[in-house]
Amino acid sequence: MRFVVSLLYSLILVSVGVESARILALFTSPSPSHLIVHTAVTNALAEQGHEVTVITSIPLREHNPKVNHFIISPNEFLIRELDSAILKMSRKDGLLDNALSMYQTMKTITDFQYDIMFNERFQKKISSQKFDLIVIGYFSNDFLLAVASQLKIPVVLVWSGPPGGSVNTYIGNPSESSYVPNIMAEAIQPMSFMDRVGEFLINGVFYGLEEFVNFKFSSYYDEYVQEFNLKDMPSFDDMRKNVSLVFCNSHFSEGPIRPNVPAIVEIGGIQIKDKPDPLEPKLKEFLDNSSKHGAILFSMGSNVKVSTLDPKIIKTLYNVFSKLKQNVLWKWEDPNPASFPGNSKNILFSKWIPQDDVLAHKNMKLFVTHGGKGSVVESQYHGIPMIGLPVFGDQPGNIDKIVKVGYGLKLDYKTMTEQELSTAVNEVLNNPSYAANVKKFADTYKDRPLSARESVVFWTEYVIRHHGAPHLQSPLVHMNVIQQYSIDVLAVIFGALYIVYRISKLCICFVWRKVFGKKCKSKAKAKKSKKE
Repeated sequence: MRFVVSLLYSLILVSVGVESARILALFTSPSPSHLIVHTAVTNALAEQGHEVTVITSIPLREHNPKVNHFIISPNEFLIRELDSAILKMSRKDGLLDNALSMYQTMKTITDFQYDIMFNERFQKKISSQKFDLIVIGYFSNDFLLAVASQLKIPVVLVWSGPPGGSVNTYIGNPSESSYVPNIMAEAIQPMSFMDRVGEFLINGVFYGLEEFVNFKFSSYYDEYVQEFNLKDMPSFDDMRKNVSLVFCNSHFSEGPIRPNVPAIVEIGGIQIKDKPDPLEPKLKEFLDNSSKHGAILFSMGSNVKVSTLDPKIIKTLYNVFSKLKQNVLWKWEDPNPASFPGNSKNILFSKWIPQDDVLAHKNMKLFVTHGGKGSVVESQYHGIPMIGLPVFGDQPGNIDKIVKVGYGLKLDYKTMTEQELSTAVNEVLNNPSYAANVKKFADTYKDRPLSARESVVFWTEYVIRHHGAPHLQSPLVHMNVIQQYSIDVLAVIFGALYIVYRISKLCICFVWRKVFGKKCKSKAKAKKSKKE
């Protein structure tokens, strides 16, 4: 059936006369996990025959020969600052410390990307040819809209999470906070009264932060315009209202159920291959030899380096993993064997792990993960239960949802004991309900009329064919908060009702005076008379 759908889809593309487009992609986020999702989009477009130029700030793990790729890194100081900020965030504890660390990290990520815009090579590359469309990997870089304005071409955003926050604002997607949980919250549908109270407060805080950040990004946008003396440029606010489409790394089957405008296109699992790539011999042999008891994958993602964590945490992890019957594939960033926490026969340390391909292996039984969106999606797709050790961002909320739907368990990696970790591992491995639950979800997640790649190609070409597709835009984009929630309408209605009430009261008093020859007395005046 999928073959038939794909064939019909290809025939449709041919019939509408789609030509090769020149597409510029700016993926300046320094997070490798974001790049995995972002480049999966451009790879799909390049495979369709489009001429794709991708600019990144860090190297790609896998290079597609059909894509023109250029690395433009910011200055070394910002790179060191970012590494330092992420390390602090992974080691500090407490609400205030975490908040300060998160602020420093996000500020550095923003400065990291802003610095690239003024790079001479960057300017030379974006002006070297005419482009038909710009694709921006969205993450704390709204000011990159200045490039789209400079080139006067439609813009599509790629967001590595579900619809929410600024993404909704860009294309007028309703927030519906009364029943749609924030991506940073642990609440799932249906929400209780306290969940809705929490959502109201969280969304209020994020709204305030968004306004503050937009003020800062607006100044960055203006600085860029002034620096290169760009003429006839729309304002930052106007550019925010001219995003054609947003690709979101989500799928309705994951939840929450919510309304989405046509300009939101869900491409959850875009980075997952239809057929896994062959593993390198060492990894293949290790996993193939795990058929008796199975294998476990342990990775904390691409931003947090496990080798730099508190030695007590590393010792806890090693002591538990080394005593298991299962083989453990451990992502360890330092290739020097002298840095390994031990030399257990059942543990293989590897600097880089092709996560999607490994999770697809038949002997995989458990994924111990930080809970990043991409990792959770890949684990769910392949039907692998999880133990979550979240660090920051959306990770705690992602893992909370996993626990609530029965796909795994959650631990605090900073405080967990060997006993707690061992108990959690054995519970997930020996209780078949976790694997059964996630495998059932995997079947639902894969059941789609078009694959994520096919959706990317169709809707990107749709925007190009229709010159930005302004007819997709929701009227909500041009409405402020007062208009959005009809506060002005309610004010007029209540004002009109009050006027009607006052006029009615005057009329009744007039009739009363004519009939009874007495003046109307208000309750307040009547009470005052009684007291006197």
